[in-house]
Order: sequence, then C-alpha cells, then structure tokens
Amino acid sequence: MPEPAQPSHSTSASSAHTGALPELSSPLSGVEIVAKLDASARRGKLPGFHKADADILFKLTDFGTPFESILEARATPSGAGTVLRFKPKLKPTMPWIFIATLVVSVWPGVWLTDSMIRTYFASYSDVSFWITCAWYLPLTILPAPFAFMQAVKKSRRTAHEESLTLIETIRGVVGSTTPTSTT
Repeated sequence: MPEPAQPSHSTSASSAHTGALPELSSPLSGVEIVAKLDASARRGKLPGFHKADADILFKLTDFGTPFESILEARATPSGAGTVLRFKPKLKPTMPWIFIATLVVSVWPGVWLTDSMIRTYFASYSDVSFWITCAWYLPLTILPAPFAFMQAVKKSRRTAHEESLTLIETIRGVVGSTTPTSTT
C-alpha cells in the first residue's frame, strides 16, 4: 500500500512563514547533539552552526534573503533522549540599515531631481524648489513602508523554507526517528 504523500515545503507561499516548524526527537542527550552537529559543521555540512548558552542549545545563522535569519534550537530532555524545538528570528541589523538608507536617501534625492529637471528643462527654472518637494516627497516616502514590509515578508518566508531544509539536515545528523511534520 503506498504511503500518503508528504506535503511540500512550498504548499502556500503566503502562509509558509507562519507555519510551525517540526520538532525532532533524538535518542541523544543535548551535549551529544551539540557534539555531533559541531562535527558536521566542521566538515562543512552545517554552515552557520554556533553553540549557544543558557536555554538555547545551538543556533544556525546567515540564511534567508534579503534579510538574514537565525534558527534557534531549544532542547527538552525526554526519557532517554531529547526533543528539539526550533524558532527562526530575523537578524535586526539589516532591516535597520534598510530603513536608515531609505530615510537618508530621500532628501538628497529631492535636490538631485530638482537640479536635473532645471538642467534639462529651461521652463522649470521659474518653478520653486518647494514645488519639487511637493510631488517628489510623496512619491518616495509613501511606498517606503510597503517596500520594507515586502522585504520582511520575503525574508520570513525564505527563512521558514530554509529552516525546514536545515531541520531535515539536523534530523539526519542527530538520528531523529520523528518524522518532520509540523506540529
């Protein structure tokens, strides 16, 4: 009898970043899991692996686009083994740089645009600089939040998709017998 088809990682592009990530159940302890993953990372099989501290067992960094993400793994002892739960987070630096770039580039753009129009259209020389501001600023400021939100949305979606791939890799390394279904 054929097995039921597994859902693909891209079943719904709009809701992909909101779905839960799978949990893994491993027969290994937390220390053994970190040792195996660290060895795998040193062989180049798990890039971005970092041992963590406190309540986070390990992190995987530098995946997702356009803004990079971090995948945190928390471990809970369960019988003779460990259950791993995962949570992706956006790295905050690049979104702030994106916002700062948008904000800082608007005002010089007004001056540049006004200067170019005056250079190429002699009839515009009688128009006040503030008229240029009146049409240029709304054209550049109003779309900025939408551009930022689209970038964040895409980053979350790609982070979720890549998290599923990373978790599958981890599953193979730590000997998890738990199927990677979202719970």
